[in-house]
Amino acid sequence: MKFIFIIMLSTLIINAQTLEKLRIGVLSYGTVNWELKIMQINKIAQKNGIDLEVVKLASKNAVSIALQAKAVDVIVSDYIWVSRQRASGYDYTFYPYSKATGGVYVNASLNAKTLEDLESKSLGIAGGPVSKTWLITRAYTKFKYKKDFSSAVKKTFASPPILYKKVLDGSIDASINFWHYNAKLEAQGVKKLISAKQMLNEMGVKNDTVLLGWVFSTKFAEKNKKLINNFLQSSYESKKLLNSSPTQWNNIRKSMKAKSNKVFAALVKGYKEGIPKQFGEKEIQAAKKTFDILYKEGGSKLTGKSKVLQDGTFWEFTPNIIW
Repeated sequence: MKFIFIIMLSTLIINAQTLEKLRIGVLSYGTVNWELKIMQINKIAQKNGIDLEVVKLASKNAVSIALQAKAVDVIVSDYIWVSRQRASGYDYTFYPYSKATGGVYVNASLNAKTLEDLESKSLGIAGGPVSKTWLITRAYTKFKYKKDFSSAVKKTFASPPILYKKVLDGSIDASINFWHYNAKLEAQGVKKLISAKQMLNEMGVKNDTVLLGWVFSTKFAEKNKKLINNFLQSSYESKKLLNSSPTQWNNIRKSMKAKSNKVFAALVKGYKEGIPKQFGEKEIQAAKKTFDILYKEGGSKLTGKSKVLQDGTFWEFTPNIIW
């Protein structure tokens, strides 16, 4: 019995020694936690040789500061931020996490069919004046209607939860919010007027743009290539589980804070639609076109010194996944 115990203990020690630690910095309330929980519950990262540490932080700024201070190894951000940092001398790089995009949502009682119908109406915007969906909307209205949408509507900048409530109670006419709040709104009868994807498509971006991704230092990744690539592989294995197995969603339903089956179903649908199942040259070209549109509208306030998408913004890796 003692001999068996020693063997089991030795095996545990060996297994522990073969795992490499990787620290992931996330917003404590962010949807990225869903995927990471699935990764942990199913021991996917562990299977791929990773001792995963999830560091929960209070704000988007805290997440980026943690990466810059090397308190974490990987975060989720957008490739616009990565290009901005690279233009300022940092070596961050990006690999796709989600292609979920926002859009403009309006109260069902508002008989709006196009963005022109929102003239003089109240519009709530999450993410501040350089919100990507807001800038895309502004660029689109100039392209489509030859109008500056910024002066055509009554703007209110507020946090995502506040805007969500204001649309539901009817105190604002329309909103631009994060994808999961949009999914919740749609489940409760709020109408999607137009998506960012539709607007980009009409402006010539024909392939999906994956704005959000895993972000990490190129130097760190090159030094720990197997570790980073195994994590990215783990990410996509977790996505595949969520895409194909309804029972997996029951494991994280509580943390999704869906107050009804309808809202829960909308969140599941929205997440699945945001899974980037391919990322190659066509998607990179779409990203460059999107960057140009955003730079033209947002300028240095959004992109800093980066006037074009910087070389090295995207990390090269192809996950071993069959969808």
